[in-house]
Amino acid sequence: MLYAILVTLCCAALIAVPSVLLWRVRRQARGRSVPPTAEDFPDVLGVACLLGGVERVADTVITAMHADGRVTVRDGKVAVGDATAHNAVERALLKHCGAGWSNSLRIVVRELRRDPLVHAIGRSLEKLDMLLPRGVQAHWERVARAQTAALVVGAVAGVVLLFPAAFRPLGVVLLALALAGVLVRVAYGPHKSCDPCTDFGRNVVRLINTDASWSRKSVGEHPGGAAGVVAVHGRVPDKKLRAQLIEATRTRTTHRAGATSRTGRSRGSSATTSSSSSTSATATSSASSCGGAVLDTGGDSGTSGSGHSGHSGHSGGHSCSSGHSCSSSSSCSSGSSCGGGGCS
Repeated sequence: MLYAILVTLCCAALIAVPSVLLWRVRRQARGRSVPPTAEDFPDVLGVACLLGGVERVADTVITAMHADGRVTVRDGKVAVGDATAHNAVERALLKHCGAGWSNSLRIVVRELRRDPLVHAIGRSLEKLDMLLPRGVQAHWERVARAQTAALVVGAVAGVVLLFPAAFRPLGVVLLALALAGVLVRVAYGPHKSCDPCTDFGRNVVRLINTDASWSRKSVGEHPGGAAGVVAVHGRVPDKKLRAQLIEATRTRTTHRAGATSRTGRSRGSSATTSSSSSTSATATSSASSCGGAVLDTGGDSGTSGSGHSGHSGHSGGHSCSSGHSCSSSSSCSSGSSCGGGGCS
């Protein structure tokens, strides 16, 4: 009887500890308990990070500086006309243009996506309870797996204890605990989408997408101008700039896919020596990091400040990694409730 009691207590602890941890992490994932208002909106770059990750932040800052003439983008090159920066990310863009104030658009976009100043936006969103702190999602999933294993052990032990009549009450207790643990798992389990947004962050996203001014797609009517349209909708209004950003991203994708193919061929050739079997490499996609940019070439969106008719340019996608991508997180669906993003 003593051994049966000890087994029951151990199994009960195995179920209870991860269940309590699940509840605590889920509370953290809710963020603030108050409904958001327009005053909770982050700035334009914060909105871009929240809805589209580092890719959208890069597009947004380039669009902002291009719209007021501080940089020009021509033939795949970024040239600085006025080295004035209004925020840290704009200073990062100027830095990546180099000492000659000119650089390849592809390189500037790539370096912006990697820049710590861009990823700092995500950390600021964490402090505002809009994004989960880095590592929380992975921790949440580990706790959920541990709880699932504990539920299996507890349920098996409970079934075994049902057979001896003397131990049957202990078996019933274990099975009841296992059932309660299942309910906790359903109610407090991790988001299946790997979405780095808290509940509060999702509510902010919904409010931004339905706000009368921020949801506008016309550059002249949007409070953030061309940069605001890109931040919220992922669309670059200026046709020429949009085409060059698409080309820069496409070039980067082709380069990465080519490198992967060469690696695959190299590995395949060594395998052929022993087995005479052919192999093919798999190209990788450039739409990554929880805000991965998915290029969209259709749809009008107003008029840019330089007079070009606007069409949709980039729309946000994501890919799940361990944190957020303006931080870590990144493959989630491109239409997640968080809008796609998270930078940190």
